[in-house]
Amino acid sequence: MDGMTLLQRVIAGNALVVFAGALVLAISPATVSARVTGGEAALLAVGVVAAIAINVVLMRRALAPLRSLAGEMAAVDLLHPAAPGRAPRDGPGEVATLARAYDAMLVRLQEERRASGRRAIEAQEAERARIGRELHDEVGQALTGVALELQAGELDAAREALRAASDGVREVTRGLRPEALEDFGLRGALVALATSFADRTGVRVHRLIMPHIPPLPPETELVVYRVVQEALTNVARHADAQNVSITVGGQLDELKVRIVDDGVGRGGAPEGTGIQGMRERALLVGARLTVMRADNVADRGTAVALTVAFRERR
Repeated sequence: MDGMTLLQRVIAGNALVVFAGALVLAISPATVSARVTGGEAALLAVGVVAAIAINVVLMRRALAPLRSLAGEMAAVDLLHPAAPGRAPRDGPGEVATLARAYDAMLVRLQEERRASGRRAIEAQEAERARIGRELHDEVGQALTGVALELQAGELDAAREALRAASDGVREVTRGLRPEALEDFGLRGALVALATSFADRTGVRVHRLIMPHIPPLPPETELVVYRVVQEALTNVARHADAQNVSITVGGQLDELKVRIVDDGVGRGGAPEGTGIQGMRERALLVGARLTVMRADNVADRGTAVALTVAFRERR
């Protein structure tokens, strides 16, 4: 039965039970009267139990590879996926096909984890480099200026340089964790982000943000903020857009965020590190992110949609 499919094994096992029962009836002197007697009923009961027992044994044997594969799936360590196990990988059967698909899934999981780890390290190093440049260019130079002014006895100029250095430190800190999230909550932070983007780029921003966003865990709020921030950054860098809309609303137990521009669109270009970063951030908090062509009057531009399940703070 090794070369048979699972369906063929089940059919063959049942057919064998039926054939064996028919053969026993054919060669046995036992008969059944019009009115079943006690002995005949007992004989029939024994036959039924025997047929069920044989069927159970045959089905357990036929389904053993499937149970073995299920055991492998339950015991696998996702951090260190094991090599192929006891379930058969060769042959045309459904179990073998399922086992091969399972092995391929583990390989894809390992490759994606390695790729994700590389992107995370690259993003971390890029962020460290950015912070280092900002500290050197703004804070470091400002403090150097303070030292020079103090040597020259220019106290007023030194105080001004210290104020500039303090502003630089504040800007670096704001880049690590947006102060607006701490001070005004998610809605206020998104409003401030949209206003700052419009003032800086000249792109018209249309906001439709629900008045009261239900409480979200801090890490989820940060993901929502960063996704909107990255989407607006992509608009400024690549879209050549005149308008962008930011819509934030709740539906049942989900928060839906949508950023749509009327720019040139992606045109089938491969996803860059910005979009990949948004996808990974969304994945970390169990959110769904989609990037598609915008559905607007001009039939152009890009739409970024983020869907987050509501979870109460603990």
